[in-house]
Amino acid sequence: TAEPPASGSGFVSVNVLLDWDPSPVGGPQPAHGPPARGVIDDGGDPTFASYNFLADCCSMVAAGGGYQHRALKFLLPVRDGYVNKGDFLEQRLVDGPRVDQVKSFCQPRQYLRCLNTEQMEWSGLAQIISHAAGGILLRDRSLARSIPALVDLDSELVDKISYPWMSERPIAKATVASVDIRERMATEPMLHAARSLGIEVVILGEPGHWLEGPSYAHLRSQFLQMDTKADEEMPSSIILALSKCHGRIDGLTSKMDWMTYPVSMAAAVLGLPRENLQALDVCRDKYKQRMASGDAAVQVHKGEDPRVVLDGSLEFPLVVKPSLGANSEGVSKVFDQDELAMAVDRVFQSDYEHVPKSRAVNVEEYCAGPEIDVNFVLMDGEVLFVETADDFPKAADNDEGSNPTVFKESAMVYPSGLPPGEIEAVQSSLRQTLHRIGLRNGIYHVEARVENSTMEYRRNLDGCFDLESKADTDRPTAEPKAVLIEINPRLPGSMVKAAVLRTYGVDYDALSLLLAIGDKERAVALSQPFRAGPQYWSSALFISTDRGGKLVSGDMVQELRQRRPDLASH
Repeated sequence: TAEPPASGSGFVSVNVLLDWDPSPVGGPQPAHGPPARGVIDDGGDPTFASYNFLADCCSMVAAGGGYQHRALKFLLPVRDGYVNKGDFLEQRLVDGPRVDQVKSFCQPRQYLRCLNTEQMEWSGLAQIISHAAGGILLRDRSLARSIPALVDLDSELVDKISYPWMSERPIAKATVASVDIRERMATEPMLHAARSLGIEVVILGEPGHWLEGPSYAHLRSQFLQMDTKADEEMPSSIILALSKCHGRIDGLTSKMDWMTYPVSMAAAVLGLPRENLQALDVCRDKYKQRMASGDAAVQVHKGEDPRVVLDGSLEFPLVVKPSLGANSEGVSKVFDQDELAMAVDRVFQSDYEHVPKSRAVNVEEYCAGPEIDVNFVLMDGEVLFVETADDFPKAADNDEGSNPTVFKESAMVYPSGLPPGEIEAVQSSLRQTLHRIGLRNGIYHVEARVENSTMEYRRNLDGCFDLESKADTDRPTAEPKAVLIEINPRLPGSMVKAAVLRTYGVDYDALSLLLAIGDKERAVALSQPFRAGPQYWSSALFISTDRGGKLVSGDMVQELRQRRPDLASH
């Protein structure tokens, strides 16, 4: 039994030991195979999920051959309530060192009834596990190691499940409409998160969208065609498309930052939860963002000579970037007046995929400090969750000024290796900037540099390139300070979402849906990370191409699996 944490829903754990002896009893026995898996036909009733899990584990032990010992743990609630997220157990126990398999037995929004102490004492195993929220099969196959492993797992569960995974009140059914132009890899995690929350999703997209046809109809409730072109007519296009929707819409969302403003305009007309439109307008312009943060910047408009506009107000090296853009397109580092003029002209003349025809360019002083990404989850102006990652140096950080695409991502590590004091100071500074802009509800992906950091990137004695403490003679006397790069009113990218989910136990896709429908209780509950903090370090490595064309090197992922089988499980 694990003690229920005071701030969470709590649980009681029931341990089951499986001991399989294949030797015949009472003489020769007729030959037979192990029992079939999934022996109970649940007819879609989640009540029987626990029985099937036990039956499957028994089948697995019997099929192993020889003497087999395995340990199982069933989790039961300590109070009656409604399940906040159907797959909470699988997500929170991912990569658990003692865990072989995890299975949640409950459906989202399902009502669970607890057993009191007297019922637990007098009930049989079948009745007890019928009330279980989930089950765990441990890795250990030795009886001698299984008992201590079960005890250790209880401690891990207190760390991972010490949050309100149940609600005392019934959870209302809800539907979200999502304006979507993304490929399957980017959208599917959101759809699975919606299913785990019991939220239906209506997709708004162009004809021919991968979710329009019957192959993936099970992932959404409706598909409505609309023109997703980014222009001033988009709010009207959204409202027109939703007029054909069958049923009520409780929230409206999109995962693209350039869509956030028109989607919020449509939400305002429809009376749906939304962010402040004036604040989102600031997020569309990187120059306005810099003015809100107090960091120096000069804006150059088309037709102006940047050398005249700056007039020596900023010191080289400088960073030139479109005032409106994405994916680091058009961003470059320059070292003199001639490079400055060419970089500005290049932004105005080029046809970038993620940069609209630019009317203005930002010029900022280059900060050589470590770059970080900080993701904020805000509700009513309060920070529900925040985490910081290290964004490793790019080509521009090595003073390579000849390539205009010098700020492409290289690698990221979660959580940040900066000292806790620096992380806290930077998060506080960036949070104040969000507050000044007026951002109060949503998930915000913020990029910044740390000026006057006590850390720097270099190779250590093991040959590993990482953040290391500066020598005492090189340490700055001024306090660390955040220098804003940009604020993105959207979720972080797919790799970041996956890393944060596994490292902290927080599902950004789920939170974005809950914020979209104004489900504050579940948003607060699911924003809580593991009690002991991040469970490990995660790294995302970006493999960038230097030009377009066809990949002729074969499947690099398959080659890596063959060359490094020890990495295959990751």
